[in-house]
Amino acid sequence: MRYTLERLIEEFRADPHSPFAALNHAVRVRHIRLYERLIREHGRTSLKQIRPRDLIAWHRVWVGAGKVAIAHSLISRLRVLFRFGEVFLEDRECRRLSTALSKIRFEKPALRGQAITNEQIVAFRTTAHQYGFEAMSLAQALQYDLHLSQKDVIGIYVPVSEAIETDVVHSEYGKWHDGLRWSDLDEDLNLFSRDRKGQATLTVNLRKAPMVMQELAIYCDMHDPEKITRDDLARTGPIILNEQSAFPYTTAEFRRKWRIVANYAQLPKTLTNKDSKRLQSL
Repeated sequence: MRYTLERLIEEFRADPHSPFAALNHAVRVRHIRLYERLIREHGRTSLKQIRPRDLIAWHRVWVGAGKVAIAHSLISRLRVLFRFGEVFLEDRECRRLSTALSKIRFEKPALRGQAITNEQIVAFRTTAHQYGFEAMSLAQALQYDLHLSQKDVIGIYVPVSEAIETDVVHSEYGKWHDGLRWSDLDEDLNLFSRDRKGQATLTVNLRKAPMVMQELAIYCDMHDPEKITRDDLARTGPIILNEQSAFPYTTAEFRRKWRIVANYAQLPKTLTNKDSKRLQSL
């Protein structure tokens, strides 16, 4: 069979044994956008017509005015597609293109060298409280002190059709999961995270996280963080809730409000929430 790039993408997305089938919802959504762009720009191109110099030309166009990261992502999707076609479809053109890509060196995006400072975190938290974003301030402290990602802290929403068990379902956003819950805390304030199989792993004792304890003291309306006990905190539900909806934040809404607070706190425009992980682990 002679494959076009679009047909290869369709086979890849439909095959239950492809790497695409194993992705979680959030990653699938990001990858779908990339595949849709490949289809728009080169979907009708026969694989037999694609030459290594074409791939280099595509990459040059994708880089454009410094868009190295998106170009790198698109090339990465092509590598996965051609590898899938080589192994699962046993297609000779996929084998040829997979081999070609393995020998071509493309420019990689520069690693972010920027890290948010302790002073900037304090400024962010102070500003968040001034504008009534207490949960966002706690989320920022959790990310920074516990070296967690935004997703680790606030969780994500997936369609209701996803096979995920959760007691938090929003009529518009779908099922919420993967974020921190009050039930992840034991009586000694040890915070546990759980994998897909429900196995618990100790993340850290919150008493070793000074900013988190300060935020919990505000949550409990207490002056001394050291006096907080497990009974002072909620027992169930997500830890981070949107102050307006009383549901967990969506990713987009959290990032939008984070930027607003960061601007009011006069943090550099180049800082993002991704910079919030503390450099040293506890």
